[in-house]
Amino acid sequence: MYFADNHFTLKTATLQLLKKAGRPSERLVSHDNCKFTKPTEHECVHVKEITEASGTEEAEADAEYDNAVNEAIRGVQDAVMVINEHLEEVRYEIEALEAE
Repeated sequence: MYFADNHFTLKTATLQLLKKAGRPSERLVSHDNCKFTKPTEHECVHVKEITEASGTEEAEADAEYDNAVNEAIRGVQDAVMVINEHLEEVRYEIEALEAE
């Protein structure tokens, strides 16, 4: 059961980190590195030409993110199933001890 607990904790932490980071295509942009010439104008370092290659890269990054989230969810589900199986075994053992 120790392995299931650790696996559950690891996958839960992974899932929390992924959710906090968010999908690559939906992450907020910080303008910390932009050049501000006037209070209302700045040269944004994030403005770039959108090409098929950059769109493909973004789609691949999103797909990797989705796969990592799905893997973490499956890991949590598997760990929960193992924990529940162990709990069921403990219940049977308790019932057997109480019946004695």
